[in-house]
Amino acid sequence: MIKNDLDLCSKEQIHIPGCIQAHGILIILDKQGFIIYCSENFNQITGLQPEDILQKPISQFSVFFGKSENHNFIMDLITLSWQGRCFKPINPYQIEIADTFYNLILSLSGENYILDFEPEYSDLFNDPQNLVGASLSQMLADRNLDAILNNVVVQIKNIINYDRIMVYQFHNDGHGEVVAEEKNTDLETWFGLHYPASDIPEQARKLYKKNFTRLISNVHETTIPILSLTDQPADLSNSTLRAVSPVHIQYLKNMGVVSSFSVSLIVDDELWGLIACHNYSARFINFRQRETAKLIGQVLSSCIGLRNQERLQKEDMKLQTTVLEVSRSLHNEKIANFITDCSSDLTESLKAEGVAFLYEDELTSAGNVPDLSQIKEISEVLQKAENGFIATENSLLDFPHLQLDPVHFSGFLGCRLTQDIKDCLIIFRPEIVQTVNWAGDPTKIIRHDENGQPFISPRNSFEQWSQDVKGSSEKWSTTEKRALIEIRDEINFAVGRKTTELRILNEKLRNAYAELDSFAHTVSHDLKIPLTTIKAFAELIIRKSKEDGVKMMSSKIVDNADRLGKMITTVLEYSKVGQKDVERETIDMTVLITDIVSQLLMNKANNNLKFIVNKTPDLNGDPILIFQVFANIIENAVKYSHKTDHPLVEVSGYVENNDVIYTVKDNGIGMSEDQQKKIFGLFNRVGVTDDYEGSGIGLATVKKIITRHGATITVESETGIGSIFAVKFPQNI
Repeated sequence: MIKNDLDLCSKEQIHIPGCIQAHGILIILDKQGFIIYCSENFNQITGLQPEDILQKPISQFSVFFGKSENHNFIMDLITLSWQGRCFKPINPYQIEIADTFYNLILSLSGENYILDFEPEYSDLFNDPQNLVGASLSQMLADRNLDAILNNVVVQIKNIINYDRIMVYQFHNDGHGEVVAEEKNTDLETWFGLHYPASDIPEQARKLYKKNFTRLISNVHETTIPILSLTDQPADLSNSTLRAVSPVHIQYLKNMGVVSSFSVSLIVDDELWGLIACHNYSARFINFRQRETAKLIGQVLSSCIGLRNQERLQKEDMKLQTTVLEVSRSLHNEKIANFITDCSSDLTESLKAEGVAFLYEDELTSAGNVPDLSQIKEISEVLQKAENGFIATENSLLDFPHLQLDPVHFSGFLGCRLTQDIKDCLIIFRPEIVQTVNWAGDPTKIIRHDENGQPFISPRNSFEQWSQDVKGSSEKWSTTEKRALIEIRDEINFAVGRKTTELRILNEKLRNAYAELDSFAHTVSHDLKIPLTTIKAFAELIIRKSKEDGVKMMSSKIVDNADRLGKMITTVLEYSKVGQKDVERETIDMTVLITDIVSQLLMNKANNNLKFIVNKTPDLNGDPILIFQVFANIIENAVKYSHKTDHPLVEVSGYVENNDVIYTVKDNGIGMSEDQQKKIFGLFNRVGVTDDYEGSGIGLATVKKIITRHGATITVESETGIGSIFAVKFPQNI
C-alpha cells in the first residue's frame, strides 16, 4: 500500500456523507426540538416539501407518527434519555407510520439529536433472541481461543443465515486477517487471507468503536440525500442509517457482496476486530436483532480479553520465574555470571537467540550475539534513547547504521543500566520469514477525475496474492519489555549491594592498614633499644676478651646487629610512608635527579659508571616522597649494574596523554619473570643476596609511595641484559 493511497483514504470524510441508506428515514432536531435536517424521503410520509418541514418544531408533525396534533412525545423521549450528563436513549421506540411499524432510534449529533426511523420487518426467519442463549454456551465451550472463534462463526451463521461469516482481526499496523470463517459450501474460503489497512481506514475503525453494529442492507440501492437550509453538513457518526463510502460500496460490489453486517469486537477499549457477515443478495436485519448480535459481540470481546489475559498471565509467570532466577544468580561473587547461570531461562522465556551483557567494558554473552564492536555501538544508541530503552522488530530498518545481520539479529530489546555509563543488557531475536496471503494485490490504484483530482479506485481483483515478509522478528510484548526492566533493576540493585560491600571492606582495610603502620612504627622503634644493648655488650666482649674465638663470635654479633638495625630503620621508614600526608607541589625534577646522581657518583663502586640524563619534566607530588622514589630506583640501577665492565644508567622523562612518564634503564644483572612478579613485595631481593647489600624493603616503599600519588610503576627486565623501571604520574591530580 503506497503512502498516497493511505493519505487519500484518510481524507475521506465518511462521517458526513450527506445522505442515508434507502431503507429508513432520518430527522435531526436542535435542542429546542426544531427540525434542522431531514432525509428527502420524509415527504413520502407527510407529503410536505422540505421548506414546509425544516425549521419547524417536530411536534407539528406528530399526527404523522400516530399521535394527536402537536403532541410532544419525541421531546419527552429525549428528556427521558438524559440521565444526568449521560445520554442513554431507550432504544428502540416503536411507532406506526402510514400503516408500517418503525423503530425510532435516538442518538446524538453534537448538541443535536438524530432520529433514525427503521422498518421493524426483517429478512431473518427466526428471532435471534430466542436462539442466542443456547448458542452462547456453545460458542464459549472451549478454552482455546481459535476453537472459540470457530464456534462463534458457526453459531452466528445458524442465527442470521448470511452466506459468509468471518472473524476479522486487526494487526498492529492496521491490516486485517480472517482468523475464523463459516460459509456456504459453494463459496471459496477466505480463511487466512490478509487485507490491507486501507480496506478499513483509520476513520472507519474509529466509527466501529462508536457504533458496535453496522448494516449495509443493499449496495445497489440509491442513497437518500439529507436536506437542510444550511450549508453545514450533518455529522452522522452515530446514525444507524448513515450512508456508506462510495469507495467501500464499489469495493463490496467488486467482491460480489450485496449486503454486509458487522459487529465490533472491543478488547481493552481497542478495536480488536470484527464479526464480518457477507451476503450475496440483499438482507435487512432490524435494530432489535442487531442489538442481539451486539450482545454476542460483547460476550465474545470479553472472552477474547479473558483469554488474552490468561495468556499474558502465563507468559508473565514464566518471565517472573526468570527474573527470580536472575535475582538469585546475582548474589554470586561476579555480577556478569547471571548470563551463563540463567542463559537457558533468558533465551527460552524471552524467545531469544542470544543475550549480551556489557559491564565495565567487558562482554558476557550466551547464544548467538553480534561482535563486541557492534554491541558497543548499540550501547551508544541506548545512551541516547529515551529512558535508555529500545525495542525493535526490524533493526535493519530502524537502525541501519548498526549493520546488524537481519537473519540472526532482526529484533533486539535493550536497556542501559544507568545514565552516562555504557553498561547495558541486550536480547536478540532472529528473523521470522512469513508468507502473507493477501486477498488480491493490496495496492489500490489512484485515478483522477475529469477535474484532475485524485481518487481511490477500489481493487477489483481478489485472487490470492502471496508476499514473503522478511527482516522482522516476533514483536516484543509489553510483558517482555517489563521483564527486561525488572532484570535491569535487579542488576542495578546487585551492583549497589556490591558497591556497599566494597566500601565497607575498603573502610576495614584502611583501618587495618593504619593499625599495621602504627604497629610497625612502634615495634621498629622499640626494637632499637634492646638491639643497641646487644651491640654494646658484644663490643665490650671484643674489647675485654683475650680469646680469638670469642672475639670472632662477638664481631659476628655486632655485624648482624648493624644489619638488623638497618632493616629496622627501613621498616620504620616504610611505616612512615603510610602515616605521612602527601603534600603536593610542583617539583623541579632536573634539580632532584641531579642531586641523586651527584651523590651516587661521589660513592661509586665502579669508576666506569656512566649516567645519561635526558629530559626531566616537572612532577606534581610530595618532594620528600618523590625524592625517596627516584633515589631508590636509581640507586638500585647503580647497585645491580656496578659489576659489569661499563655500567650505564639512563634516566628519561616525557609527557604522554596527560601523564608524565619516567624510565630508569640499566645494563645490570636483570631479573627473571618470576622475580619481576615479586619485586615490589616486602623483603624480596634480586640476585644472590650476599653479593648485593639491601633489605628488600626499598621497592616496597617505592610502590607504596607511587600508589599514594595515584601513579603506577612497572618493570621490564631480562636476566643478564638489564632492567627498565617505568613510573607514570597523572598530571591533573
